[in-house]
Amino acid sequence: MIVLMVTAAVVPAALMGLLFHTEVSRISGSIQAQPGDINSTVINYSSGATDQELLVSSKAMQYEEFFRRIAESNQLVADYVASGFYDIDRVADPNSSLSQTLRRAMKRNSAIEHIYLATADGRIASWPEMEGTRNTARNASEINSLRWYAAAQAAGGTVWIPGDEMNLICAAPAYRNITLYCVAASEVSLSDIYSDLSGLRGSGYPFIVNRTGDLVMMPKVRRGDAPWDSLLISGNLYRSNISAFAELGDLISKGKSGSDFLAIDGQRWYVVYSPVKSVGWTVVVVYPSEQMMVPLSLMESSLNSLSQRSAELMRSISSAIFSKGLLLIIISGVVFGLAGMTVRRRFRKHAECISETLRRIGEGDLDKRLPPDCDLEEIAESVESMRRSLRTLIDGARAEGYERGTQDRESSLLEKFDRFLFTDSLPPVEGYDLCVRQISRGGTFYDIQEIQPGRIALCMGRAGGDSLESAALAATARAVIRAHSSPQPHDVIKRANGILAKSSHFPISCFYAVLDHSSGEVIYSNAGHAPPFVVGQNGSVDTLCGDGIPMAIRDELDLGYEKRSISEGDVLVIYSESMIEVQGFDLEHLIGVVRGSRAKSASEIADDIENAVPKRDGLAVIVMKAV
Repeated sequence: MIVLMVTAAVVPAALMGLLFHTEVSRISGSIQAQPGDINSTVINYSSGATDQELLVSSKAMQYEEFFRRIAESNQLVADYVASGFYDIDRVADPNSSLSQTLRRAMKRNSAIEHIYLATADGRIASWPEMEGTRNTARNASEINSLRWYAAAQAAGGTVWIPGDEMNLICAAPAYRNITLYCVAASEVSLSDIYSDLSGLRGSGYPFIVNRTGDLVMMPKVRRGDAPWDSLLISGNLYRSNISAFAELGDLISKGKSGSDFLAIDGQRWYVVYSPVKSVGWTVVVVYPSEQMMVPLSLMESSLNSLSQRSAELMRSISSAIFSKGLLLIIISGVVFGLAGMTVRRRFRKHAECISETLRRIGEGDLDKRLPPDCDLEEIAESVESMRRSLRTLIDGARAEGYERGTQDRESSLLEKFDRFLFTDSLPPVEGYDLCVRQISRGGTFYDIQEIQPGRIALCMGRAGGDSLESAALAATARAVIRAHSSPQPHDVIKRANGILAKSSHFPISCFYAVLDHSSGEVIYSNAGHAPPFVVGQNGSVDTLCGDGIPMAIRDELDLGYEKRSISEGDVLVIYSESMIEVQGFDLEHLIGVVRGSRAKSASEIADDIENAVPKRDGLAVIVMKAV
């Protein structure tokens, strides 16, 4: 009897558990296959621009603008000399109008190291003066032997020719009526472009090549860092012994922006390229394929597909378990119904035996013992309780495992985005004590960089959206803003908005300021970011407000700019918006902390702020004190 009842309880539950395990294993395999499908979608994605394409295109446009300014300045000098009112013989006179014009041209474009002038009648001069070029008269054949003079004369317009290592020469002719009068040439240093290109070395391999595949510029690589050391040694895409580099040369020879995947030494690489047409260059950055970053819309579409597929599989397993479970119940009912009828007959026999014995005792027959075959015990069943407990345990374990896996995956992605959101090292700022503190991560980004000698750009912003979306968008926004850095904050905001508005539907706030070391003047524009503030040495407070319109909301965004001097003892604080949104901490509280600590160093002020503000995602602060 005991064996029969235990069997009736355990067998259906065991069969149901086996059925549930089988179906769960099936659906788990299908769900695990989905991330692979998403990764395949990312790898094969070919429509729309990836984040790397936006970054490389921005760099190419930045370099194009660099050379455009040089060319315009050089043509202005040539036309100035050809106007006939100024003689190059007076270039050595510091008070002459020509000398002042050349001095202003070099001051506006710090990359220009020398300016050369040559006239068709055989006069040649330079600024600053160089030995051998000081107002030296030559005949026409000697003038034509100057490489830059002959190139500009033949082209009839501005030309760019290679100079020494890390230099280019821009030459522009000027005419009187239709006769060539003179050629102005500027020797341009490429050190700023080299430094900027080296800043892309963090996650990929950047380099620049010309139309014939020659390597123009490439940041240093470690010895043995194949295949990039091989490319650096060969100096040309076509002369390298790696066939994939020749394929890359064929791609970029078309003079268009694009991207592709190449197999180099058995590894798959994602290549992004964009031309700098004025000088015939192409900017190339090569990333490991697993670092390819696609637009958030594609990630959102893939995740929606995953959720829909998972829902369909869950409905499928529910239907399968119901139908198979119902069949199992019917079979079990028939089997154990027949067994129950057998047990019932046995119980009935024992019950009749006991009933007969009790009747006899009731009649006073106390001597007759109970027959030895009258054996009956109580049995209790709790199959339903066991089923409910098992279901609760399994559901709880599955939910806990899924939540832990999702959180771990999201945390891992956010850690990878962190390197695109913040600055690893701070540039030296003469006369100022600077400190940056990232209290916690999130959708906030900041950047500090030297954009020109003596000028530092400070930037902080915040991207909207969920945690993962905002981190990816913040990384993209920081890269685009950094690519368009200039001494004009409102121009930086305008250009960055033009790119971000095409690829994002979330608002992006941004405060961008440029500090001049020598004058202590700060020029800034504020696109909807929480207003920074300056605490004076005497405890006064001045906020740096803006127009209140974040980026990516409008296709066109024209903001104004403001100026303010930072005097000795003043403390500038730029903070993330999340800092004044936490419960129990607001802007007034933050100002109070800085006012009380204004006599301390920038690092100590940042420590006091970190200790005062409650922890929350996306908290960061920049503290700069004039000393």
